[in-house]
Amino acid sequence: MVGPVRLALSAMGSAVAFGLAVVSATVLGVDLLRPPTPPADPEPGFPLYLLLVGTIAGLLLAGVVAWRLLSPILSIYRRGGLSVVSAFATVLAMLLCIPVHQLAGRPGLGVLIAAGLLLSAVLARRARRLVVAP
Repeated sequence: MVGPVRLALSAMGSAVAFGLAVVSATVLGVDLLRPPTPPADPEPGFPLYLLLVGTIAGLLLAGVVAWRLLSPILSIYRRGGLSVVSAFATVLAMLLCIPVHQLAGRPGLGVLIAAGLLLSAVLARRARRLVVAP
């Protein structure tokens, strides 16, 4: 028997933490690509595209992680809804990148990436353990 609420919370938490790690890695990559002094005539380039693609990838991957971990839920409607909510909740979590980057810089983003991956792994393991064979 599956504890559906605990499974959903663990799976969604893991998905959001993984999405946060992906977005934090994207922000770190953009920061590494930025020149030390901003140019007089800024033009969109690779850092902008990296930020756009990395952010969207973080949201999509959060949804995929949630979908996979919620596989014991047979209702596609519920499973899909919780996956979409996890992806959108990543938007709120990724706002952590702003104060972390301003206060701790690149090392802080590295810690945020590691913390997100660790939390995601712990919650994913918990979600898998909640599924007990009948």
